[in-house]
This record gives sequence, structure tokens and C-alpha cells, in this order.
Amino acid sequence: MNHFQRHGFDIVPGLLDAAQCAQLMGHLPSISGPGSRALLAQSWCAELAAQFLDSPAMAGILPAGHMAVQCTLFEKSESVNWLVPVHQDLSIPVRRRTDADGMRGWSLKEDGWYVQPPLAILEQLVAVRLHLDTCAAEDGPLYVVPGSHTQGVISAQNAAALRAGERACPARAGDVLAMKPLLLHRSSKSSGASRRRVLHFLFGPASMPQGIEWREQEGVCYESCRHNN
Repeated sequence: MNHFQRHGFDIVPGLLDAAQCAQLMGHLPSISGPGSRALLAQSWCAELAAQFLDSPAMAGILPAGHMAVQCTLFEKSESVNWLVPVHQDLSIPVRRRTDADGMRGWSLKEDGWYVQPPLAILEQLVAVRLHLDTCAAEDGPLYVVPGSHTQGVISAQNAAALRAGERACPARAGDVLAMKPLLLHRSSKSSGASRRRVLHFLFGPASMPQGIEWREQEGVCYESCRHNN
């Protein structure tokens, strides 16, 4: 069992260099709030997902057969700043509402349907957070509770109690923080005047049970990337 499987997160340093990060920044949309979810349909974003899937550094993190199903841009700055309390990411983006068993908490947001799937699906998901800017302690980094992804869905009361074991995850530009969405995590406010831009990818199995479809069917799967490179 590797670090990622045991602790539910890992940091992959220097997956992209400064020039690659600068090139990606040129593609980012202008946003008025903390983030934008609908990026994966853009070619540059799909190509970046394919790069992750085919990277040897990500081989112990992204399983074969997984595909990118969403990419969200998060940006903290002096003018747009926020914190998020400790939580798990339990909802996934789907193409349409269905009567599939075990699906609950349906919600319709500006970009489509979200639902909380059964634990067996949540356990397979992987989030990949690419830092485009250096994120130090004063820039609002993510805090995680190592190993908490193994405890299933955790109540708010128990999540707060588990915060005592959290650790900060600072990163340099070009670093990747990979994590299981079931891992307890939170985000602090930025206390500086810097920018913290993160591309947050969600990867999941290409084939879903009971006719459930990911919203982004154009996601790139690992095996096809290997054949094309």
C-alpha cells in the first residue's frame, strides 16, 4: 500500500514547470467569484487531464480506466477570499437525474445535476489539484486529516473532532496535491495579497453502474492515452 492509498493524499512536486503553468494561466477564464466548474470541455483542459493520466508520477494515484469527469478553477486573492470548514466531497456531476438505487441528495446547480452516490463509487474517486501559483501558509492552503478517507461518510460532529490530526498542504507552482474526495479537508482564508489559483480535477471510473452517466462524457481515459502516445 503506497502513501496515497494509506493516507488518502499525496503531493507530487514539480509535475509542471513555470513555463507550463504560465501557458495554462493564459487559458483561464475571467471569474467574478471563487471558482468556475465548466472547464473540461475546453481542449487545453482535456489535454492536461490526459497528461496527468499518462504521467509516470501519477501511476500509483490514478487507476487504469479512470477518466477526467470535471475540472474546477478555484482562485483566492486579496479581493476574493474565503474559508471552507472541514468536510468531505460527496457529490458528483452527472448528465441527468435517474431513479438509480442508492443515489441521494440530488441538486440542480448552474452547470447541471449533482448527486451523492453510494460509498462504493465515492471510494473510487480521485481529486487532482494542480497549483498554478505557489501556496504558502499565508495563501489559504488546504488542510487534510490523513487516513480519514477510510472511515466512510463522516458526520459533521465527528469531522470536527478529527480536525486535531490535520496537516497543512503548502505547495509550489507546478505541484500537484492528489487526494481522495472522502478525505476530510478544509481551506483557510488567505492572509496575504498573493493569488492562489488551483485547477481541481475529478477522476472516476469510465463505466458507472445502473446507467449513471458522467456529465463530461468527453473525459479522457487512461488506456486510450497510452495507445495514443
